[in-house]
Amino acid sequence: MNELAHADCCREIFSNFQFQNMPDAKPPNKKGVYAIGFTLRGKGSSEIVAQVEQLVDKLGWSQVGEFVLGRVKRIERIGECPIIYIGSAGTGSDSKNTLSHRHKEFSSRHTAMYPIWALVYFGWQLEFGWVEEENAGRAEKEIKEQYKEAHGGRLPALVQR
Repeated sequence: MNELAHADCCREIFSNFQFQNMPDAKPPNKKGVYAIGFTLRGKGSSEIVAQVEQLVDKLGWSQVGEFVLGRVKRIERIGECPIIYIGSAGTGSDSKNTLSHRHKEFSSRHTAMYPIWALVYFGWQLEFGWVEEENAGRAEKEIKEQYKEAHGGRLPALVQR
């Protein structure tokens, strides 16, 4: 049994997900729903945000700083639940996106990549979990609704919608 998938608050929601260490996870080239969670906390979110802010200030490029910090500050919403992101791959019938493709996007262009990078850099151990699902969009919506029900109407910390 995976410790992350069976956190008390989300035991039922993510029990069918397969979780692997975030940096070297090997999700399939299939449609589905994925989640990112932590198994170990590193530095505190306030300290992470302060250090990232110092770094982007040194760039002297306010647009970049605002963009990066806007995303990194989402980690301040991380609470006790280890699930910090829920998404899907292959939502359209003709979509070529896969779980493997989504995982790779966290290294180059995903909206949550900056907070994910910051967490990993500051010692958090993250896992990428997935479940294959042909109707990924519907499944993602259902899982987010279940998550919100279990968490007083809130989505995971890094999710905006």
